[in-house]
Amino acid sequence: MISRGKALRDQVYENIRDRITSGELHPGDTLVEVELAAQLNVSRTPVSNALVMLRERGLVHDQNGRLEVSKLQLEDVVNLYWCRMGLDGVAAFLAASRINKTDLKILEKHLKAWETPIQESDLSALWVSDLKFHHHIYEVSGNRHLIRFSEIAAELAAVYRRNTIRRINDPQSNTSRSREDVRNEHQAIFEAIASKNPEAAEQAARKHIQMVIHHLEQADMMLELEEELAGTA
Repeated sequence: MISRGKALRDQVYENIRDRITSGELHPGDTLVEVELAAQLNVSRTPVSNALVMLRERGLVHDQNGRLEVSKLQLEDVVNLYWCRMGLDGVAAFLAASRINKTDLKILEKHLKAWETPIQESDLSALWVSDLKFHHHIYEVSGNRHLIRFSEIAAELAAVYRRNTIRRINDPQSNTSRSREDVRNEHQAIFEAIASKNPEAAEQAARKHIQMVIHHLEQADMMLELEEELAGTA
């Protein structure tokens, strides 16, 4: 809920952003300024400012005079991950040269989430750990510009990432990417950073994103085929 600590605009922005990325607000849902203000018990001004920020970051868009939650197409998401490939590589490179024991333990904690059997109802925990693993690498990099760019890309890809993790955990998804694959990729990044090998860390981070892109394309090809077959049945 909204407190009186940080700027109201930022709190409202984070509230609406989190509702979009969590799936509470769906692509195509209309956002009404006065209704949001009433829900959050704030004036319309911070809501208006927050909606401007959301529009600038691509999370909402204008549709026939209304603001709607954006629906990312596969091409949009793949292009985002191509950007992430470069950003993640640089972040891992820098983190490997700056990592300390405390930060290493934090990364290891997020990594271990992939070892725990997770039910469908617990997918959000896995998704959060995945986000935190990558975000902490950015924080350890010590580059505030890199962190800011990564947050924009991560917000836009968040909904698609949840769907990707759901497919990984679904035995009927017919995709070749498993939780063990993801864990191994994360493990390679972790080990390279832990060994303070910047070049290996960058390579492992870039390879991980390459596999994400491949999986996104494969998963959506399978989904399109399933929908086509369902339509002809």
